[in-house]
Amino acid sequence: MLNFLTSTLYHISNSLLIPVILTILGMLAWTALLLGGFLREWFERRKLAPPMAAAVAAARERRDPDVIWKLVAAAPSGLPARFARFVALGSGDAQIMEQGLTVIENDVASSVARHSFITRVAPILGLMGTLIPLGPALSGLANGNMQALAGNLIVAFTATVVGLLISGVAYGMGLARRTWYSRDLSSLEFIVDAIAGREGSRDA
Repeated sequence: MLNFLTSTLYHISNSLLIPVILTILGMLAWTALLLGGFLREWFERRKLAPPMAAAVAAARERRDPDVIWKLVAAAPSGLPARFARFVALGSGDAQIMEQGLTVIENDVASSVARHSFITRVAPILGLMGTLIPLGPALSGLANGNMQALAGNLIVAFTATVVGLLISGVAYGMGLARRTWYSRDLSSLEFIVDAIAGREGSRDA
């Protein structure tokens, strides 16, 4: 009975090797796509900083909302551009602005969640890709089959390296994006509060 159970577990484990390797390769391709988008966003952020700094300065000075909105709308990309498209230039509607911030926050959470998922799952798959071939490798060693031993060890170590590489790249991108988006959201919230306060005083 014990031999039957052990044999069953052995075959189940071995049957998972190909799906695990395919999943690791799929996550590697996914991470490469995310890395391309990350690098593009990194280059675009250099054009994003001046209009956002000007918009924050204008909000700090309590300037006219239309002036502030024009500065926000001048952002070529990123969260400010998405926020400006959602709210529309010069709307000044507090509820629309709050809804815009909520939409942007949900987008940020979704973007960061992808990086967190890859960061956590990739090492698990790498470990599975490492442990699964060890059974056939030890079996090959016991039978004196050095070729089977070497082949399975190569698969095991490669899976570990690729899994850790994917996790490290995803972690770095997620950390950078969390910093960027936190800064952008803080600036947008300050701008919205300034405009809402200006509109409130104007209505009074």
